[in-house]
Amino acid sequence: MKAPHSIDITPDQIERLLERIEAQNLESEDYPLLGILIRMLVWLNLELKEKKASVERLRRVFGIKTESAKKLLDFAKIQEDTEEQGENSEEQDQQNNDKAKKKNKGHGHRGAKDYLNAKIVDIAHQTLKAGDRCPECLKGSLYRLKPGSIVRIVGQPWLQVHVYAPERLRCNSCGAVFTARLPKEIASGSRADKTAKTVVALLKYRGGFPFYRQEQLQTMLGTPISDTELWEMTRDVADSLEFIHQALLSEAAKGKCLHNDDTKAKILSVMKENEKIKAKDKKARVGIFTTAILSKIEGGKQIALYFTGTQHAGENLNDVLKERPPDLKAPIQMCDALSSNKPQDHKTFEGNCLAHARRKFFEIVAFWPENILQVIVWFDEIFRNDRKAKKQSLSDKERLSWHKKYSAPLMSKIKSWCKGLQKNKQAEPNSSFGKAIAYLQNHWKEFTLFLRMKGVPLSNNADERLIKRAVLNRKNGYFFKTLEGARIGDIILSVVETCGLNGVNPLDYMVAVQSHEQDVRDKPHSWLPWNYQIRLSELQSSQEIAPAMTVSC
Repeated sequence: MKAPHSIDITPDQIERLLERIEAQNLESEDYPLLGILIRMLVWLNLELKEKKASVERLRRVFGIKTESAKKLLDFAKIQEDTEEQGENSEEQDQQNNDKAKKKNKGHGHRGAKDYLNAKIVDIAHQTLKAGDRCPECLKGSLYRLKPGSIVRIVGQPWLQVHVYAPERLRCNSCGAVFTARLPKEIASGSRADKTAKTVVALLKYRGGFPFYRQEQLQTMLGTPISDTELWEMTRDVADSLEFIHQALLSEAAKGKCLHNDDTKAKILSVMKENEKIKAKDKKARVGIFTTAILSKIEGGKQIALYFTGTQHAGENLNDVLKERPPDLKAPIQMCDALSSNKPQDHKTFEGNCLAHARRKFFEIVAFWPENILQVIVWFDEIFRNDRKAKKQSLSDKERLSWHKKYSAPLMSKIKSWCKGLQKNKQAEPNSSFGKAIAYLQNHWKEFTLFLRMKGVPLSNNADERLIKRAVLNRKNGYFFKTLEGARIGDIILSVVETCGLNGVNPLDYMVAVQSHEQDVRDKPHSWLPWNYQIRLSELQSSQEIAPAMTVSC
């Protein structure tokens, strides 16, 4: 609804108008004035709703963090009949989960089997051994059982400093000095070993622990290490991982499904250049972004890639797809409906995130509950269908059939609901409600791709989780100083997150890569996170065989 024309009217004029209304003695000039006042009242009511919706979105930043259906039910106070319609809704799932939690409530301690890299300390029996006569019955012999397990957690500083003091001897006759020989790795290696460098990189980019805070803590613990040296250690790790990063990029380009999205970033050197560009051209593009791309490849493997710079998510995805073999068909792309997410030079089967569509309604449900609550229930049933398909371990083809049977009717209801609201003029087009409906309708083809093509996810939540890693670094570290610093951060974070997605210990992996740099350069694909253990075994076998071959010759 357009804003009505403003009018100048005094309090005396309003009082006289009200007297004529009460006396039912309106004059001809009163009718246009009443029309303007009524339009103004309706417009003002709509504007207040919009302002409240905007304030509610802001409150959500500091208040309710999740969009669960249970919080929605509590918040919007759904009537009994709506609750009955949603018997199998999220509320019941939540109640079942609450019951399960009560049953499984405990101290939160993990068992010994969960500590895959724990140091095992074997403790022999103090007085007995296998084969001894039983001290109880004096007849049987003892044999070994599976040992028990007691977990003890031991702490230590992240970085420890070892000071080597080689002995020196001097001849009292000629004055010659003889110094003890240092171990090879100490004599020729850098000040920090590979494990220390990896720990610093993990703390910075995965833990969100900036260098200056690491420096402060190390100083407090009596092992001061400057932030400059910590940066150099991280740069060494990135140099070792560069060939791995390139191999990941080429593998990611082959993905069956690629997610992409971006968030804001800060690079000081680029920001300074942008100020000069903006001074010359006010319309110039000066944004800085971090893009997260998640590629799902054959065999269930997943690859995470980060790109920080002036390019949007679509432009970075375009660069990745340049590496895609021409004989592969176009991949599925999952993103939100922003045009900046689309690659310009490569075809993709674009699917849009249903969670984004649902969120637009969830944010305004308090202001139009009678219209919006039902569509939230339908969305939740669609997501529940997807969870059930995952629990049953359905193949992509079976999952597609499942959604056609159970989710397609729900999507049809949502479409009819949108058309009905527009036809009956129940949603003002320029309101948040109208915009949410328009967003859904304008991208309907992309929102329903999961009903026409196998392997299409319902949401972009997997990529949103990757984006959170970049946001954590931005909140804690504030900025990158240069493009080179951003590139190093992207390399390390890409490798670490890829390890996490594929169940690989990033500390062990990055230490192994640094220990075999030349072989990594020669055969980077053999050193991808899911391959590196095989490659280590091959190298170990060749080293064991080589001496025997030499002797035989």
